[in-house]
Amino acid sequence: METLPEHVVVEILVRVTEVAALFRCAVTCRRWRLLIADRSFLRRRWPEGVVLQSSLLGFFAVQQPRQEPTGWSSTMPMPPFTPVPCSPQPHRFLTIPDQPQGSQAVVLASHRGLLVVRFLPQDAISMFERTMVLAVCDPVAGTSRRLPPLKFNRSFRIEGCTVLTRADCSPTKTKRRGASPFKVLIISYDGQYNLHVLASDESSWRSPRICFGPVEHSGYVVPQQVNIVVCQGIAHWLFKFMSNFYTLSVCAETTQMALTKLQVTPNNLGFKFYSALLSVTNDGRLSLLGLHRDCTWLEIWTHEGDNKSLDGMADCWHHTKMIELKQPKQSTVDLVRCVCVSEISGKLLIKDNQDCMYIVDLQTGAMETVTDWFCGIVTMAVPFEMDWPTLFMSRLVGCRIKWNKLRGDMSKNYFSLWGPIVLSIIFGLIAMSQE
Repeated sequence: METLPEHVVVEILVRVTEVAALFRCAVTCRRWRLLIADRSFLRRRWPEGVVLQSSLLGFFAVQQPRQEPTGWSSTMPMPPFTPVPCSPQPHRFLTIPDQPQGSQAVVLASHRGLLVVRFLPQDAISMFERTMVLAVCDPVAGTSRRLPPLKFNRSFRIEGCTVLTRADCSPTKTKRRGASPFKVLIISYDGQYNLHVLASDESSWRSPRICFGPVEHSGYVVPQQVNIVVCQGIAHWLFKFMSNFYTLSVCAETTQMALTKLQVTPNNLGFKFYSALLSVTNDGRLSLLGLHRDCTWLEIWTHEGDNKSLDGMADCWHHTKMIELKQPKQSTVDLVRCVCVSEISGKLLIKDNQDCMYIVDLQTGAMETVTDWFCGIVTMAVPFEMDWPTLFMSRLVGCRIKWNKLRGDMSKNYFSLWGPIVLSIIFGLIAMSQE
């Protein structure tokens, strides 16, 4: 391989279909790592705007035991992560790293491979404490960072959450060595809605700010989703007040807030409308999904204006698509509500009045029954996806030291065989692609 021209090596590497195998190739030698890390290679490997089926790895779900459990005892704790059947093998059984013993982990948000997790104590004494234990976790890398304690009162509850990375806050700034910076946004309710912000380089949470005045939007506000949607550097949270939709938008870099009344109303979506969620299209635009109560139609409104400005969110909403949902055969789906929507893979998870779960393809409208993916009744779910180019590069840089240490610990004979093994796999894949 050392004598082959670079463009030939690139053509070989780009045909490695498995992400794990490509990663192993990247850490084999410096030359391969530089070729794979090149932006032109990553764009070829993962073209922009192409929905990847493997992007959705599974769901971190809060579940309750069913009355007639199958395969699980009602006394056993439900697993926090539920993989999709086609999930890559290394990621089928993700766990929350550094979880305190005797606590329950509840995932509040997922974005760009990171999780915001709350650890709930199970002993009665700790339940009366007024300090919330939170962490930002990377379940693939197996790392976790405990956040400063967030104090709260008896009526405090979380209504929205997200974690923002450097790509959201300041994508044009030069990257520094060390841990990647992040910001955590939490919207809470304790009689009024407040925004809590924590940056990774800060030792405590910033003073909470009131999201909107109690006179204009008093106790009739209904949040529509817990997982805040991030689109082009702005985090958006959807709620409904009386007969109107509103978005609370927060600039990722400055944390400046803006409240916007949308042109789209529940009446626009029809009298059969039941549930709505914000989402992001494949080309990076903010969209609103409206699900009919009888689960026959899904309406999509798209924001055509300036998605990068807080001032440009009120207008330019257009009804772009109406998808007829293809319900599973021999199934009656009614009285449904949206549970969560993915950022990358274009999947919508919904639930009906019989606690049955379905996943909807936003491109085709095809519905699949996925009740048996979960062990209990789903009360909340957060999809876990991979933005493969971003994740691949971050893991490649972060794992370089670990890999070198591992190589030093393993025998030289093993690594003398590693090169031929990799070559045989690669040339085998090329032969298969040509058949």
